Amino acid sequence: MSRLPFAPCALAALLACAPSRPALRPAAPGPELSRGQRLAAAAEALTPELTALVEKTRAPGVVLGLVVDGELVWVKGWGAREVASGAPVTPDTVFRIASMTKAFTADAVLKLRDEGRLALDAPLETYLPELTGMSGPTRDAPRPTLRLLLSHSAGLPEDNACGDLRLPMPEAELDAVLRRGLSFSTTPGTEFEYANLGFALAGRVVSRVTGQSAQQYISRQLLQPLGMSSTVWDVGQVPSERRAHGYGRRDSPMPSSGLAHFEDDLPHEELTLEDGSWAPMGGLWTSPRDYARWVAYQLDAWPPRDDPEAGPVRRASVREAQQVQRFIGFTASTREGALKAQSVGYGFGWAASQSCTFGQVVTHTGGLPGYGSHVRLLPNARVGAFAMTNLTYQGANGVVVALLEGLARQALLDPPRLPPTPALTDSAQRVLELLSRWDPAALEAAVDHTYLVYQPLDRVQARLASLSAQLGQCGAPRRWTVENRLRGDAVVHCERGTLAMHLELTHEVPTRLQALDLVVRPTLVPATRTMVEALLSGAKEGTAVGRLQARRGPCRVEEAWASEDGKALSAHLACARGTAELTVGLEGAGGTPKRVEVEEPDGGRCLEGR
Repeated sequence: MSRLPFAPCALAALLACAPSRPALRPAAPGPELSRGQRLAAAAEALTPELTALVEKTRAPGVVLGLVVDGELVWVKGWGAREVASGAPVTPDTVFRIASMTKAFTADAVLKLRDEGRLALDAPLETYLPELTGMSGPTRDAPRPTLRLLLSHSAGLPEDNACGDLRLPMPEAELDAVLRRGLSFSTTPGTEFEYANLGFALAGRVVSRVTGQSAQQYISRQLLQPLGMSSTVWDVGQVPSERRAHGYGRRDSPMPSSGLAHFEDDLPHEELTLEDGSWAPMGGLWTSPRDYARWVAYQLDAWPPRDDPEAGPVRRASVREAQQVQRFIGFTASTREGALKAQSVGYGFGWAASQSCTFGQVVTHTGGLPGYGSHVRLLPNARVGAFAMTNLTYQGANGVVVALLEGLARQALLDPPRLPPTPALTDSAQRVLELLSRWDPAALEAAVDHTYLVYQPLDRVQARLASLSAQLGQCGAPRRWTVENRLRGDAVVHCERGTLAMHLELTHEVPTRLQALDLVVRPTLVPATRTMVEALLSGAKEGTAVGRLQARRGPCRVEEAWASEDGKALSAHLACARGTAELTVGLEGAGGTPKRVEVEEPDGGRCLEGR
């Protein structure tokens, strides 16, 4: 199951040898379409771009799937599942997904944790007594735990070069390895290092705790409840007419067929690795239609909510696995004048990152002799995309990213905006009442006692009186931007301007205001509006504003205002496909636009020059 869980997003990967098949759910665009149908239609329109990327790779067969709001809305296959017969790839073709298996193993461990049958932070010898007395790499090294195994930080060495062929290892042989002890590359708990052995050991713990193999437990407790009837561990259970044969080429990474030299570049069938004790790190076989159920289940953990649990694992535990447990690194670069930054870590069986384009991203790649795969989840948007190929280590990362970026360019991946909670709306209303009629008792009831330490009562009264005189009568909050249940921003339209409110509430019940910022925005300052409109009308392709309008369509200025020091201007934009906030830094006596910042509803923010 070798291969790192993520790869550079610029990679394009995948090859085809036959015309693409029709989408599973073709649909013509139209106002009556559901969100899934709109995204499916947009994905279908991207087919030429995706096919061009597929053709740059050399996998005999490739399949790409898109899951939206719990449903496989679009799937497309290229090429053949078997070279000799030319049998095409379909939504029911079964591929090996390699390291994408790790998420199943992690969820199995978390399910047992939730049931009180094991502990993530207990020393491994609690469940694997063969490790009792094993020496660590340093005298002060902590004992390896399941938490460290699942987050690739147990100190075990990266083993992509040797891990694949250990997949069929019998359990007795793995136990013998443990009795001889383990060598560590780093001290447990200090660094990320991708170790397939860690998930083999996690699977062995599942076996010891449940009295059945990890494969049996995962099949019975995860696959069957999710209806994943085509997902198996033993290739012998895959119908021959549905199996994707696995291939390698002369220059495939780490060819493992045992042949030292290939006379030509034709695909050759790779060695099929059998099921064994290392399978929890990468042994599953599945079809696109089946795997879409897994993707939908993972995405259904978001957002946190009051709905009854549907299982098979608690939503909170599924979310836990998808969030960073071990930080990996941060990268930043520029591409076509835009800042591209990404922070990456590893959860339990998932890589997790934050990017300018997508915000929260959960991902993994898989690779074994004959197969490659890749999956990306966008929890905030409730969208996931995945690819499977039958070429050694050809994960198709680039094709998956191209599909999602193509949808993002059309502003189709925006998450729903959070509505304000009753606590926020109640606090905002109390502030507006104080603005129209001063009442010291009402203020003391609305704010935390610490607020008045920093903002004396007479100063608050004077500030509210000044705002009331400046703004006149104000209406109810019209536009909310909510960060979470207890923090958010509201915009209030008044007779002579706009009031921007930022509210932060305390932990108490009932909650109170602990922080309040009130900023007056003179609505639609003519010079400011003119400058913003010029930026919109004259935006060049590749600039921040140009890319914004490419994603969201034409935008108009709904509100505009300048900063008090005159060094920046801001505007709220209403676009054909949603809204955006624009901030422009000004330079020099003439106020020349210099730095542009665009913030869109998904909360992602990227900075760049104009």
